Amino acid sequence: MTTQEIKEKLSDEDVRKLLLEMGADFYYEDDDMWITNTICHHGTKPKLYYHKDSKLFHCYTECGQMDIFDVVMGYKGYEQEEFQKAINWICIKLNIDNCEYGFGKQEQISDWEFIRKYKKNSRKEIETKSLVPYDKNILNIFQKMYTKDWVTEGISIETMEKYNVLYSTWQQKIIIPHFDINNQLIGVRGRSLVDEDIELFGKYTPFKVGRRFYNHSLGQNLFGLNHNMKTIQRKRKIMLVEAEKSVFQTDTMFGDDNFTVALCGSNLTDYQKSMLLMLGVREVIVALDKQYQTLDSDECKKWAKHIKDKIINKLSSYFLVSVIWDTSDMLEYKDSPTDKGKDVLLKLMENKIYVGTND
Repeated sequence: MTTQEIKEKLSDEDVRKLLLEMGADFYYEDDDMWITNTICHHGTKPKLYYHKDSKLFHCYTECGQMDIFDVVMGYKGYEQEEFQKAINWICIKLNIDNCEYGFGKQEQISDWEFIRKYKKNSRKEIETKSLVPYDKNILNIFQKMYTKDWVTEGISIETMEKYNVLYSTWQQKIIIPHFDINNQLIGVRGRSLVDEDIELFGKYTPFKVGRRFYNHSLGQNLFGLNHNMKTIQRKRKIMLVEAEKSVFQTDTMFGDDNFTVALCGSNLTDYQKSMLLMLGVREVIVALDKQYQTLDSDECKKWAKHIKDKIINKLSSYFLVSVIWDTSDMLEYKDSPTDKGKDVLLKLMENKIYVGTND
């Protein structure tokens, strides 16, 4: 029996039992999905979504799309070569017969070939599954209303209109449609303005209409590329930021000269790297949020290592890579490099650190 067959045999109650074994807290449940804390990387935010129909998870902070084996591996801290340990752990917890399924406590397992194949291909297959466009008419249920807070933070109404930013009055959320490079609607995210919702679910969540979530794999797109691709290819450079909001701010600052896209997270996926290669850029500027308070702190070193491991190491063999790093304390804690306006951003860019090419 293959891992896919095992996964398909797992009932919702089996998955629930495994999640509870890993210390999951259930923040939301309905007939289609659950939301728990991000046990996949020992996080506390309620941003791990489980979709019952596909039996897939999506972590909206770090890990992206996963199946139950990936969640267990993240929770247990297993390396890829320890994949069989995740299988054994699941079988033991669910009392799956070792002989019938070929897994379990025994050290010798008769057929490892599909395990090796799974380790190499499963995550890649999940990440590169084609995105199915949504009907753009769904946007007609929202209103053309714009928050003063975003205007104050450097986002013009013209920019919000350009990017089809809308508002949901009944959920009190800013609506951010996501389009691919062909201007097809591939997802809708909501930015909550209610403090209680932010505390519980975070600022950004996939938007739900009725029983349907208009979500997508964030790692299969670069937000803003549909608007900024021509400038990126003309200038042969691109700036990577974390959130859509930063793309809006740079659009307000630079208009048609904007070469910014958002990762919608702090990791670069292989799919996104392939998009950068397709664009033919020479320089990639990494401009993530300031996740440290002082330069000499362990927090700063940890954040620098994260950027190196998750982004720079993936790019430095192909591009000239530079990093915006606030060495003059111009930004506040957790600020984006775009949050303090055009003058501050230009100063940060003047002092960016070149990483060079990793040969």
